[in-house]
Amino acid sequence: MKLKKLARWATAALIGVATTTSLTVSAETATLRVSIEGGAFNSKFKFFDASAGCPGYNDIPGAKDYLGSVFASDKGADKAVSVGQPVQVFLFRPKETFSISAAGGEKEIRRRSLQVVLSGDATLRYTGFDDKVPTWEASGEIEVEPAAACENDEDPEVDEGSETDEDASSGEPEA
Repeated sequence: MKLKKLARWATAALIGVATTTSLTVSAETATLRVSIEGGAFNSKFKFFDASAGCPGYNDIPGAKDYLGSVFASDKGADKAVSVGQPVQVFLFRPKETFSISAAGGEKEIRRRSLQVVLSGDATLRYTGFDDKVPTWEASGEIEVEPAAACENDEDPEVDEGSETDEDASSGEPEA
């Protein structure tokens, strides 16, 4: 009898922990629905974590910044994204691989990508291209900017010695 009570208690505890964990996870993510007008044969939307600045675009599973991909279609696909964290979305079209490499690799991917920050569920729909850069419509709880915005987040090198000299010369003259 005591063994049955212990088993019921353990089961109830596991259910409680699982419920609490799932509620915590769902509160920290939102759904981004991505689509492309007219569809795109054999293409994918790839997602990269930009919370630490400009990501590397290594897209093998387990790569540091790679968050995964979904197939591009007119109907759209959902991707769970962390709320409040910048994520770059890149539309990978295999037929453009050579032109991306020839135009500068990571910088060209960044030029063709978007950086999004979700505060809730949102949609992002590519509607066309202008100089190989996708144009889009966004709706829902989303902030969208060009992916090159991550370059502005990185600290530029500053010659601190020159600032100190200017500050010292603007004060009162020494006695």
